[in-house]
Amino acid sequence: MMMKLSRTIIAATVLSLLVLSACKKEFLNAPSPEDGNLTDNIIFSNKAGAESAMTGIYWIFRSENYNGYGGDPNNSGNLTCRGLQTTMFFYEVRGNDVFEGLRTWWRWETAWEENASGRIQTGSRTRQIWDMFYKAINNANAIIKYTPGITGASDAEKAALIAEAKAIRAYSYFWLARSYQYTYAKNPNASGVPLYTEPASKDSKGNPRAPLKEVYKLILSDLEEATTKLTDDRNEKFRINRNVAQGILAEVYQELAMSDPALWQKAIDNAKAARDGFPLMSNTSYGGGFNDLSNQEWMWGFPVPEDQSLTYYSQFSFMDVNSGYYRNIFFNNDFVNTYSVSDTRRALFIDNGNNPAAPARKWSSRKYRSRLATSITGDILVMRAAEMYFIEAEGLAQQDKLQEAIDVLFAVQGLRDPAAVKPPASIGKDALISMILLERRKEMYGEAGVYYFDLKRYQRDLVRTGNHPYLLNIPATDPRWLIQIPISEVDANDKINPEDQNP
Repeated sequence: MMMKLSRTIIAATVLSLLVLSACKKEFLNAPSPEDGNLTDNIIFSNKAGAESAMTGIYWIFRSENYNGYGGDPNNSGNLTCRGLQTTMFFYEVRGNDVFEGLRTWWRWETAWEENASGRIQTGSRTRQIWDMFYKAINNANAIIKYTPGITGASDAEKAALIAEAKAIRAYSYFWLARSYQYTYAKNPNASGVPLYTEPASKDSKGNPRAPLKEVYKLILSDLEEATTKLTDDRNEKFRINRNVAQGILAEVYQELAMSDPALWQKAIDNAKAARDGFPLMSNTSYGGGFNDLSNQEWMWGFPVPEDQSLTYYSQFSFMDVNSGYYRNIFFNNDFVNTYSVSDTRRALFIDNGNNPAAPARKWSSRKYRSRLATSITGDILVMRAAEMYFIEAEGLAQQDKLQEAIDVLFAVQGLRDPAAVKPPASIGKDALISMILLERRKEMYGEAGVYYFDLKRYQRDLVRTGNHPYLLNIPATDPRWLIQIPISEVDANDKINPEDQNP
């Protein structure tokens, strides 16, 4: 029987002997190979070529333009935002706070439907998630392998390039591990995702699903190296520097600490170090539209030039009530009611009135708004300092350092709500952790699916409430928490068979 070739590998390419120069701010304007496609037109013979390949990975995350909308390689001229922002928003609407309310785009994802817009093996969402991250992993593997032989770079510069690529690889595997399996604490030996540490060639074969413990072993190894080899310096904010690598590492330890409480200290230390130099944004900036990479709190994000409209597929299109195209995202009244009247974030919600025929459409939000009124434009947020405060506060509370946790939490809570009162340490550990997780939701809704992943991390049921149009109860053990592996991978990879598929 002929060995099947993994789709991950089919998407990869062989390197040859042409040197290309890297671009920086212009990487979104003329991608070649900055669009993420390593072809036989690029080789890692010098620093410029390696930098160009690195920039291409961020292009993949920003727009997944190498596939084009709907995976059509011939439709690559539009920014369809089917990259990282789409993945993050997919998990936002699977929670309880944010939902689609006009029965248009994101309707089926909100409803957890088992159809092509959901998590099933023939669906577009799983194909998008799998292809995007494995494309990034393959390109990172090429950088890791070939950078030692490049010219025009010092040993320190080579080490930094390799470290950045390893951080990208770890970040990608972290997303894949959380998407295609339950939380690590449930079963470290559960089947995760295939591991690849070498760039693909025409002779490459697919790998089986590795146990979660092996996936996280590689993630930790990559990130620990990245945090020691990278510096705080970087040419552009879309690049991973030490702060961002520490932020990713804090997220990973937050996940793993649910299994090993001793790891909370590492989550705390990395979160605290990551946010250094990134002060919390003012309340005025918080209400500014979440569209500007120059925001002092944004640790990592992707620029979108004003001559490159995100069109009607972007998050701004869904959430911007004035300049958006769909304007179809609404908010649970139970969630809105968690904000006090003195909370500055509360003013961003728009009361559309009570409509008995459409109760789900009562609340909109002005949090995400296009930078321009004439087109849908805005930079893409990936990571910011507030998340690091919440990770630190949660870790301290888990260690029973309740007063310290309250102080860290209140750095955000007290800023956003001038009338907020610090809770006493007598609140107790469990109540304080619940408060931290709620404040995380209130501060970060629409950003990265934090509520969904917090439920998954704590192995809690999703219980829909309020005026949510799809009142579901999804037990923590329900297989629908697992995204299925794309059928294209099952068909192509000889080491992944139908019996290896998620239920």
